[in-house]
Amino acid sequence: MGGLESTSKTTTNQRIANLKQILSFTPELEESGINHHESSQNSPVILVHRSKIHLTFSFAPEGQPVRYYYDIEELKAWALNDLKPNGILSPLWIRPLNNEQSDEYELVAGKRRYHASEFAEIDMLPVRIFNWNDLEAFKASITENKNRRDFSALEDLDATLKLLAIAIEGTIEEAISLLYQMDNLKRRSGIENVLDHPQYNNIQSVFDFLGGISWESFVKSRLPLLKKPKEILESVRQGKIEYTKGLEIAKIKEPELRKKILAKAISQKLSLAEIKKFIQSHKPNSSNVVQERLDIAYKQFKKSLKKMEANPERLQQAENLLSQIEEFLKE
Repeated sequence: MGGLESTSKTTTNQRIANLKQILSFTPELEESGINHHESSQNSPVILVHRSKIHLTFSFAPEGQPVRYYYDIEELKAWALNDLKPNGILSPLWIRPLNNEQSDEYELVAGKRRYHASEFAEIDMLPVRIFNWNDLEAFKASITENKNRRDFSALEDLDATLKLLAIAIEGTIEEAISLLYQMDNLKRRSGIENVLDHPQYNNIQSVFDFLGGISWESFVKSRLPLLKKPKEILESVRQGKIEYTKGLEIAKIKEPELRKKILAKAISQKLSLAEIKKFIQSHKPNSSNVVQERLDIAYKQFKKSLKKMEANPERLQQAENLLSQIEEFLKE
């Protein structure tokens, strides 16, 4: 499993070897146009009818694609203004389905282009077909999507955690726990003790493959996202709302108000500016804040009065404070 408990050297070496085999496969990035170049890692570009390509994502943990959200209006505009007149220049990545139909495929990367082709009424899609296993397909999907400019921090977080879970042969929860334990170990005892940990090479191999961020930075900048309100994270993961909008709503501390604004933002498809304006209009005014503080302070004072009566020094402090308030009110 993925905990900090010790493992045998043989088991550790085997896990590292398995992980290196998984991460040794690196799909090439797409070129700007369609071509028929073929190498050991690329297949030639062919045309396949959209109906033959299925969005099952059986290779992904929990069957969830790497990308969560697409702005439908933006997608439609791109489809009609670019794809319809110019065609799809970057091929989709697909793999054969595990069934008896030899001409049925599963989408690995290119979900945005797939949906845009529906708006553009493009039925024959340029694709590259790969005979990837589940691990290779999942890694290929991450590789392709991480290079997209609108790949959100939450999508990056979840994809990384899923790959880490595979690497340690455990669960996502165990991967999170392991990262925190390694971080604590580094702060308490130094990096040398972390380097000796039996799971360190597995963890490091994943971040070497992903690039751009260390496991230490991941703990500090990515894992805190999991502490955001559950309803916000789930709405983003289900593709109901864009990540940046969800993050803005997450700033609201009052749970009921936060849920109300989240529901309104989703149902009415509010823009980020509209969400900010709506939140501002629902903030309590300063007079209400003062009133709430006074009510709380009065209740706490009254509750503590008997204890203060037994402590002459504390009682004298309370009387001095009351005198200051009385003087303030006279002014």
